[in-house]
Amino acid sequence: MALDSVTEEIKKRADLVEIVGQYVALRPAGNDRWKACCPFHDEKTPSFYVSRDKGFYKCFGCSKSGDVFRFLMEMENVTFPEARKSLASRFGIALPERRDMTPEQRAEQSERERLLKIAASAQKFFAGQFAGNSGLVARDYARKRGLSRETVEKFGLGYAPDAWEGLRSNLTRREGFTDDEGITAGLFIERKSVEGELGGMFAEGATRRVWDRYRHRLMFPIWDESGRVIAFGGRALDGGQTGNPDAKYINSPETPLFHKSNVLFAWHLARGEVARRGGILISEGYMDAIALHEAGFPHTVATLGTALTTNHVSALRRLAPQSVWLCFDGDSAGMKAALRTAPLFADAGLNVRVVQFPDSHDPDTFIKAVGREGMQEELDRAVPLSKYRLEAVMAARQLDDPHERSVALREAAEIVNDISDQIERDGYVSFLVDTLLSLERGVSYSEREKRRVRIEGLVRSELEADQQRQGRQDRVRAARSPQGQAPFQQGSAPAPAGSLQRVADEARIGTQSVPTEIGTVRPRYVSPRQQQKIDEQEKSAADLREAASRTMSSGISIGVVKAERALLAVLLTQPIWRKFILDKLPLAKWTSELHAEIVVAAREWIGDDIDPAQFNDGLSNEGQGLVAELFLGDDAAQVPEASVVNGWVQRVELHHAQNAEHEMLEMITEKIRRGDPVTDEEKEQFSASLKATKRKTALEKK
Repeated sequence: MALDSVTEEIKKRADLVEIVGQYVALRPAGNDRWKACCPFHDEKTPSFYVSRDKGFYKCFGCSKSGDVFRFLMEMENVTFPEARKSLASRFGIALPERRDMTPEQRAEQSERERLLKIAASAQKFFAGQFAGNSGLVARDYARKRGLSRETVEKFGLGYAPDAWEGLRSNLTRREGFTDDEGITAGLFIERKSVEGELGGMFAEGATRRVWDRYRHRLMFPIWDESGRVIAFGGRALDGGQTGNPDAKYINSPETPLFHKSNVLFAWHLARGEVARRGGILISEGYMDAIALHEAGFPHTVATLGTALTTNHVSALRRLAPQSVWLCFDGDSAGMKAALRTAPLFADAGLNVRVVQFPDSHDPDTFIKAVGREGMQEELDRAVPLSKYRLEAVMAARQLDDPHERSVALREAAEIVNDISDQIERDGYVSFLVDTLLSLERGVSYSEREKRRVRIEGLVRSELEADQQRQGRQDRVRAARSPQGQAPFQQGSAPAPAGSLQRVADEARIGTQSVPTEIGTVRPRYVSPRQQQKIDEQEKSAADLREAASRTMSSGISIGVVKAERALLAVLLTQPIWRKFILDKLPLAKWTSELHAEIVVAAREWIGDDIDPAQFNDGLSNEGQGLVAELFLGDDAAQVPEASVVNGWVQRVELHHAQNAEHEMLEMITEKIRRGDPVTDEEKEQFSASLKATKRKTALEKK
């Protein structure tokens, strides 16, 4: 039960609210509790609670719970020793060497630890090269891009030297890493050859050649959520003898540490700023993100040459930003990817807005031209993603043509039906009506209003028709699937880049119908907010029915159950009351097997503060859930008065006394019915049961 002193010290120093707050946006929930949307499963209503004083968290949606060690193990998929080591390093606590390990075992590190070490060593090497004589060209490039020394240090920028084996020589000869480790980490490239192949690049008879992946490049470290280097990106520089200038940017390949579909550049720097600044900016590429940080927008992240994925959207939703600003070039791959992901954004309930930069500008060049104030004005003018999609679809069609107008209206209906909020949906219906009504020229005011009513009817009819087709749920499914990443019109050639038709096609990607096993009829539209309310009402009703059924079938009143739960909360959180409660209510007097399970475990903690994570070891899943609920409940936050605790104890004792009275009464009644004599001992027992229930007379006979 007892923790070793170092582990105990880590738990004391580690602020669980601070640690968890680096991954999700926590909000105060009263009585030393904080809440957020759970980082372990997708949800829209927060059911994840954290207690700072108790060092404990619990999700009442997926039942995940534990302490600071368990949280890191779950979030970063690491072992307990790795989580312990990470926290010890973060809080400056020295870990003793494990004496039970042999020298061979000490020398042998896990693959993950070795890869993290080699990535950190590579970053240190690149940073040193950047600062040295060979890094002049990289420093000159950074200066021309307007990067300050503070920004260079903040992002750990470096330089990969113009040599085939600069990094390899350092890591293998000085740091003691192997070629295989460098290859696995994505830092080296391996090629096997036969004798004489590629001429002088290979020694005579060589069958294997290993060289640096990054040569003559400005290097950008890529971090995980804890701020550890896991990969790199390299930007080609002018000149050089060994580089590959044709590939402007090179990212690390997929490794055991790095999966680009799960990572956003600068996430570890931005996530702590999201709650303070009310949102998050998403750009495309390192330099755009760095430029925005440099200009005073530290809540910026960047994609890494990939589409925004389901994992990215889930991570964004956990931060619960008020707004998500897409800062992409209008015709960039990032914008196309965002449009494909639009149904996922809508499904996650994220308020996504599109920043529209002038032609020939990207975030980096724009912010240099207009400064921080100009960029903020552009953020303030950003349009909702749904409006951006609608405008693109309508602008790409010749609305004077009846067929084109019909196609545009159908495409627009698919976009509007992706919107969950009914008020917002109605607003876009009005937008479509106004757009189509603007085509009506030379008509009187009264006639115009009549046509407005007719056009609104057509728009709403198209919305209903789209709902009857494969609706929004199928579009979300398509966006999640690989097929959802394909061009909308797979059988035809794409429209020219930058054209209105191309933008419209991209705006509609992910909205097409996909044949599925669920049929073609879509149920009536219910917004996520409405569905959430329905689900909560149904759950409350089900819980009430279950509780009533349980108490009625067992003969236990809800008041007794509430008293026992209050006593359990005191038993778990107030050591000064623990012995009193255990003495007053022996195991046989607890009315529930689940309550008795917790009481048995509490006997091992007499006089000690209970550690929720350790206490839960060995309990059933239902027991663990109840313990977490009691630790995070309102009763656990206060020390009750003696009269209150005695009142709860008396309520439980009275329940047992009433049961005893009923049993004695039934026995005596049955004896009298049969004509059997009632003994003096039985009379005394019945009299004692009446005193225990404070009755002067027995219950009325039936």
